[in-house]
Amino acid sequence: MVNTPLADRWLVLVRVCSQMNQRIERTLSAEYDLCVSAYEIMEVLWHEAEWMRPGEVSTHTSRSQPQVSRLLTQMVDAGYVTRAPAPGDARGSHVKLTASGRKMFETAAATVDGLLGELAEENADARALMT
Repeated sequence: MVNTPLADRWLVLVRVCSQMNQRIERTLSAEYDLCVSAYEIMEVLWHEAEWMRPGEVSTHTSRSQPQVSRLLTQMVDAGYVTRAPAPGDARGSHVKLTASGRKMFETAAATVDGLLGELAEENADARALMT
């Protein structure tokens, strides 16, 4: 069976998103020592002024809970996230961005926005998806 128009559009989306992720991943890694997954977690925490449980962070990302937990540990070690015991739950914890993490995300977000603009200029399919 030949692809339907809907399947063709889906494949365009998959390919454009892959190109975006690859370019963003390379740039975030080179300039900030961040991966796209850590950036996504930082974006979730950026919008939350209060503490969040790691499981809640996971539900707001495209990452599994084990991935989020592992990345949060790395981000705590890097000083971008702080972790504290969850009130009323001796086994649980909650997390939030540190001032350093907020600054890092703000800078990285400007870079990502610039990359997405470049991709939209270079690629008609990307431009169509983002406008």
